[in-house]
Amino acid sequence: MRKLMLLLIMATMVISIAAPLHTKAADDLTGHPYEKEMRELMELGIITGYDDGSIRPEREVTRAEFAKMVILSFELGTDAASAEFKSAAVASNTTGLTASFKDVPMDKWFYNPIMQAAEAGIVTGYPDNTFGPNDPITREQMATMVSRALTAKGYTLTEGEAAPLDFKDLSTILKVHVGDVQILTHLGIVKGNDDGTFKPKDSSKRWMVALVMLRGRELVFPPTPLEFQASAVSAEKTTVLKHFETFEEAKSYVKTNSAATAVERSNQIVWMEKGIAVTNKFTEIYPTTDLKVMASQFRPYVPAQTEMKYLDATAGTVKVELAGKVGYVSQDSINQIPEVMKKGQSYYEVSQYGSLIHYLYNHSTGKTVSMGVIGKAPAQMAVGKKYYSWDGANFTDETGNKVTEAHQYFNKLPLYTPSNYSAQELDKFLVDLFPYYNKLQAGKTWTTSPLAGTGKFFKEMESTYKVNALYLMAHAIHESGWGTSKIAQDKFNLYGYGAVDADPYNGAYSYATFRESIEYAAQKINANYHTVTASYYNGSVLGHKGVGMNVRYASDPFWGEKIAGHMYRADINLGGKDINKMALGETTTSGLNFRKDASTLYAPLYKLEMAGIPAVIKGTVQAASNGATWYNVQSENKLYNDAFVHGAYLRELPTAK
Repeated sequence: MRKLMLLLIMATMVISIAAPLHTKAADDLTGHPYEKEMRELMELGIITGYDDGSIRPEREVTRAEFAKMVILSFELGTDAASAEFKSAAVASNTTGLTASFKDVPMDKWFYNPIMQAAEAGIVTGYPDNTFGPNDPITREQMATMVSRALTAKGYTLTEGEAAPLDFKDLSTILKVHVGDVQILTHLGIVKGNDDGTFKPKDSSKRWMVALVMLRGRELVFPPTPLEFQASAVSAEKTTVLKHFETFEEAKSYVKTNSAATAVERSNQIVWMEKGIAVTNKFTEIYPTTDLKVMASQFRPYVPAQTEMKYLDATAGTVKVELAGKVGYVSQDSINQIPEVMKKGQSYYEVSQYGSLIHYLYNHSTGKTVSMGVIGKAPAQMAVGKKYYSWDGANFTDETGNKVTEAHQYFNKLPLYTPSNYSAQELDKFLVDLFPYYNKLQAGKTWTTSPLAGTGKFFKEMESTYKVNALYLMAHAIHESGWGTSKIAQDKFNLYGYGAVDADPYNGAYSYATFRESIEYAAQKINANYHTVTASYYNGSVLGHKGVGMNVRYASDPFWGEKIAGHMYRADINLGGKDINKMALGETTTSGLNFRKDASTLYAPLYKLEMAGIPAVIKGTVQAASNGATWYNVQSENKLYNDAFVHGAYLRELPTAK
C-alpha cells in the first residue's frame, strides 16, 4: 500500500512538472481568425468583455453598442449629462431630445453614447421617434454611421469620387444608404460577400465590427510610420518587407531573414550586408563613432563620389575603411550601395607597356575616367584584366581573390631623400616632355616650356630643405599644368598656395619669380608635412588618405597618386635612376621610438605616433645585448642622418617591380 501511494505521488509530480504553466487562461477569443483585430480594439477600450470573462466575437452587435463603438473609435464623444455637451437640441431641450428617442431613457447605459452620436450627426433614429437601441445593426446602417463619422472627423469623399457599386443585390440597399455603402466600399472599409452580394439587411457580428472600426481608424488616425525598414534588394530597387521602431530591431531582422539584405530609413539604405560606401558630399572621416577629432588622430577629408570600403553601420554612423585605415562618417554623408545594385567601381589595369593605369568610376553619372599612368604594374598582373584595390597596393581580381601586395615606389618614398637626377636632367624632361607645344592651353598657344630652366631651383631647395627635387618638380607640374595656368603665369605661383575654392585667382599668392614660389613650397612642406611633430604630419611621403601628405594636404584622395605618377613618368623618361633604388619599410605599431643605435640605452631621437609610416631601410644590425635584429633607417627627423628601430616593429614593403 505504501509503495502504491509513493508511485501515485511520483506520478503526480511528473505530471506537474511536465504540464506547461499558463499565466493567463484562454478565453473564447483565443484562436479566432480575427483575434488580433479584436484584441487591438480591446486594448483601445473600444470593445470590452462580459462579466463572465467571455468576449463573444460571434455575437450580433446592437445599434446602441455600435453607436458607442463609433463614438469611441473615432473619438467623437462628449458627456451628454455635462455642461460640455453642446448639441443644439440637447442644449435647448434635453427632455425634448429624449422624447424624440422614446426608447432612449436617461437612466440607461446607452443614453450618453447615443446622444453623442446624435450631436455628431451620426444617427437620426427612426421616423416614429425611436432609435431601436437593442435592434441588431444592419450592414447598410453600419456603413452610413461610419461614413458620417469620417465626415465628422474631416475625412470627406463624395459619391462621384468613389467607384460605382456592382453588388448583385444593389437594388435591396435603401436609397438613403447607397452613397455611404459606395464610399466605404471604395475605401475598403466594408466589403461584399464571396457570392457578389452585399446583403445590406444582415446583422453584423462583433468581429465584423472590429474590422470596420480598425479600417476606418487607419484613415482618420494614420499610424505613425516606423522609422526603419527591413528591405529586400534587387539590381534596380529595394522592397520594404517589414517596418521597425529601432535600427537594432531592423538590423536583427535582416540578419536572421534571408529575404532581407538591407535596412532603410526614408528610402535611404543605412545598413547592408555587403557593398561599397560612396560619399555624396564633402566629408570628413573621423577616428571614433562620436565623430569628433583630437590632435594627431586620423582625420582625412574627401570630396563627393569617393569610394570607401564598407564595414558596418549604426543608425547615425557608417564604419568605413579608407586607404587601409578604419574610420567613421555620418550617415547623411554616405550612399551605401549593395553589391547587387552596383553599376560600376573604380579599378586598375595594366598597359601594354607594363605600366599601371587607374580608372575612376563616378557613381552619380555612371561614367569612368582614366587617371593615366600612375606607376609600374606589379608583375603578378596581366594585360586585359581588371583589378581592384582600396589602398593602391593590395589588389584583388574581379572575383575578390587577392592577387598581390605591391606598393608604388614614388608614392611611398620618403621625400627627405634626394633624387639622383641633376638640374640639367630635370630641365631636359621639362623641355622634351612639355605636352602643349603649339597648342592652346590656358588662353595661350605655347612654343616654349614655361618651366624650362627651373631644374636648378628644384635641386637648390632639395639641398637646402631636404625635400626631393623630383617630387618638387612633379608637384609643380601637377598644380600648375606644367606652368601654363593663369595663376602660374600672372603670379609665378606653381603650387596653388592661397588659391581657395571660392576665389582661386584672386586668393592665390603672388611671387616675384618661380624660384621664390618653389622655395616657399619647400619651406611649407618641410615645416608642416615633413616634421614629425608638425600638426599635419602623417609621414613624409605622398601617400593617400591613410598615410602621408595626402591625408591633410588635399581633399582629392588620389592627389598623392597623381603626383607620384608624374615622378614615375619623369623617371622612366630620364632613364630610371630613382625607382626602386632604396629599400622601403613601414612601421607596424603606434608610438614607436627611433634610437641612435640598436639599443634602448639612450633616449629616443624621435617618436612616430601613428603606425604605417614608411621609412628608408639602410640595413640591419644585431643588438649587442641579445642579438635581436634592428633596422638601420634614414632618420625621419631631419636633424639626424641615421636612426634605429627594433626589427619587430618594421616590415619591409614590397614595391611594384
